[in-house]
Amino acid sequence: MESIIKKSIVLILIISIFSCQVDSNCGSVNVDYVTFSTVTLNANLKEITKNVRFDSVFSPQTDSVFAYQDTSFISSFRLPLSPVENQTDFFFYYSVDIAGDTVSYGDTIRFTYEKRNRVDSPECGIDLEFIGMDTAYQTFDSLIIVNDTLKRTINAPNIKLFIF
Repeated sequence: MESIIKKSIVLILIISIFSCQVDSNCGSVNVDYVTFSTVTLNANLKEITKNVRFDSVFSPQTDSVFAYQDTSFISSFRLPLSPVENQTDFFFYYSVDIAGDTVSYGDTIRFTYEKRNRVDSPECGIDLEFIGMDTAYQTFDSLIIVNDTLKRTINAPNIKLFIF
């Protein structure tokens, strides 16, 4: 009888240890930034990557200035959205190489979106989700919202900026 009680106690302890294990899968797939790619059209009207040198990008809502110190040209990047407001403005100052000459530009984008708090589990806490991203104002040659879902699992830019 004593053996059965000992085995029962050990079994109850083992079950209680595993049943109280906290869910460690709290990594959010939501992100608080928007991803960009810069493209242009070739003679056949096919999209091709356009390398751009961003001198600086300013956002008053995120209270940030993003300055790129080197002279390298990039074709993709990401910028944070404001978690406080339902819009974020970006002022871009950049240069493009056109037939051997460097031409400087300044453009603006205003993104609007909604924010939603979501609780996956009590252990993981609250997760902020940005939904319904749209542009309220923009001065680029053309801009396409490829994906208005801001998730880490999506392997595509949110925005394509057309630079001509």
